[in-house]
Amino acid sequence: MSILTRTLRVQVYPEKQIKKELERTFEEYSKAAQVAYNYAYTNDTSNRIKIHHAIYKSVREKSSLNSQLVINAKNKAVDVIKSLKAKRIKRLVNFSNKIPIRYDYRSSTIFHESRYVTLSTTNKRVTLQYFLPKCYQQYVDWEFRSFELLKRGNKHFLHFVVRKYSKVKGKHSGQFIGIDRGIKHIAVTSQNKFYNGIRLRETKNRYFRLKRGLQKKGTPSAKRRLKQIAGRERRFQRDQNHCITKKVIQNMKSNSTIILEDLIKIRKTARYRKRSRQSRELNSWGFYQFQIFLEYKAKEKNIEIIYVDPAYTSQRCNKCGYISRKNRNGPHFLCTSCDFNLNSDLNASRNIEDKYFDDEYVLNKLAQKAIGFLRGAPVIIPIVAS
Repeated sequence: MSILTRTLRVQVYPEKQIKKELERTFEEYSKAAQVAYNYAYTNDTSNRIKIHHAIYKSVREKSSLNSQLVINAKNKAVDVIKSLKAKRIKRLVNFSNKIPIRYDYRSSTIFHESRYVTLSTTNKRVTLQYFLPKCYQQYVDWEFRSFELLKRGNKHFLHFVVRKYSKVKGKHSGQFIGIDRGIKHIAVTSQNKFYNGIRLRETKNRYFRLKRGLQKKGTPSAKRRLKQIAGRERRFQRDQNHCITKKVIQNMKSNSTIILEDLIKIRKTARYRKRSRQSRELNSWGFYQFQIFLEYKAKEKNIEIIYVDPAYTSQRCNKCGYISRKNRNGPHFLCTSCDFNLNSDLNASRNIEDKYFDDEYVLNKLAQKAIGFLRGAPVIIPIVAS
């Protein structure tokens, strides 16, 4: 049994008086989250209980938020600091008055059949009507658990978190596919399927040139334009990653396996000059977003995703196994040992798939399971001769 979750974004249109109530609530919620974050940052902790005992009473005395919204604001701050810690970033975050407000069953009620929600504010509960567009009709029967209220400019949105249980059916299909992620091609599979990234690359480069020009101007109108551009670029990249991951999953059988490179090691192994175009593209590319979209879409078809070390996948000949930097020349792969010739991304995707079946990889996985089973007891890993 697996749990499928989705986030549905719908716009709402609150009346003028309700807008004022929501504006005050956004402001108080941000202040509460800031207090929680400041304490967590100063005391180097992400322990929810410790932070709760330290800040809850003082925030409740000063704020017009009810108890549950204070707790939700604290939890929001903890999530932010945990996310930054995972990325090894330590900095003081200043929450704006527009951070999303998290609502659960204690602070809101979802009347899904009638398409409206009631939610707590600094004054009283208010009602917001919503409409599910046609693209979300497939989720009507899913469980609507909670939501966040967001403000973008003068627009208000609800982000519903919905879920359903999916039964795991059938045996493994026997299909294993390696996927190489890149810039020229967003994805290339070991079964000869190419998903082009040229349109995304051209769009990002165009926005980069436009942003650079606006940053030089530095005028208030240029800054407003920069914000608009940033939003468009994010939405375009998100749409591209959604479309491509959807196609990847559609082209696979249920109960299969996808093998990907370990994302953390991709940027570590890349060798580009610090201020080069390649370095900028690599660091602005949506590898992680692609991965997240692929993971949640894979669950619907019970497709397992495995991560392997990307070392030498672009230099290794998939035919004879010879490794050399000279083998690859941009999009072309020509083995200097056996003269095997192939598209370099396709060769890499096949190497990624092969890594899953390497003796060393399999033994390491078995050893990890054994260590977990023995609760840390030493395990001798046999050396397998090639």
